[in-house]
Amino acid sequence: MKNITFFARILISALFLLSAIAKLYPTPLYGITKVFEEGQLIPMGFSADFAPFLSRLIIGFEFFIAFAILQSHYIKKLVIPSTILLLTVFSIDLSLDVFAGNNENCGCFGQLIPMTPVEALIKNILTIFILVFIYKNVKDKKESNFLLLFNGYLIISVLMFSFLPIATNSNNRQVSSYTNYVNTDFDINEGKKILCFFDAGCEHCMDAAKSLTEIALVSESFPDVHIIFSDTEEGKIPDFLEYSGYDYSYQVMEFYNPDEDVNSYLEVLGYEYENPVVIYFNNGNQMRFYDGTGSNEYDAEDFRNLFN
Repeated sequence: MKNITFFARILISALFLLSAIAKLYPTPLYGITKVFEEGQLIPMGFSADFAPFLSRLIIGFEFFIAFAILQSHYIKKLVIPSTILLLTVFSIDLSLDVFAGNNENCGCFGQLIPMTPVEALIKNILTIFILVFIYKNVKDKKESNFLLLFNGYLIISVLMFSFLPIATNSNNRQVSSYTNYVNTDFDINEGKKILCFFDAGCEHCMDAAKSLTEIALVSESFPDVHIIFSDTEEGKIPDFLEYSGYDYSYQVMEFYNPDEDVNSYLEVLGYEYENPVVIYFNNGNQMRFYDGTGSNEYDAEDFRNLFN
């Protein structure tokens, strides 16, 4: 029984470590923002302003559990109960998705391992059963040190916020994760800037570009705009710019290239990208991120209000 319990603890540790890492795939900022926050936390009812803080705390907690489950300080009084509570909360939300007929990726393992709400719910239930089994077969250390656990989680959380800073509308300059993909003559980390990812033949992209032009005409402080086009319809770029009503700064990026040393459009946006993408930066701080034509689509009215 002792060996089985030890194996179960190793299994839970690996599961939470994988879950935390998967939420940062394919790039940390993309994974935590688009997949976890916009795909899971915001639909649960958390505000867009609070979700970035909660996402980092939750992923930090998953890293913490991966290590805490292997030790004995307050494992029965604190570690296992808090883990079961977290899984229960997400299981309730997954159950609602199941009853609503939602079959899209729930984001539990990000884009690394896509899972439907049903699959994720089954995974959570099995994990809770394993945690209950561990609970029955372990003991708290006689002289458990709460500060040891608290400081461990605090350190992990600080690292999460340090490596993945939350964008704020401030004068403090940040270096955006998109910096390496943009032409050097367009500095997205200096002042207010707008970065767009468009396909030249995409009607939604054309409408978004035209909308940006219309807002710029009535706003004295409208930021400079730079467009990254995929090369899939490169020949249509002149018509695209004519339709938009402005000769925007742009560059063309190869849509896909298996060479890891070559940046590609698909790699930058993530392999489940949705055009059009419009990102607003203030001194490198990401203030708005719109993509696709769904719940997070570019909102001209919201964007206009930022500069009125």
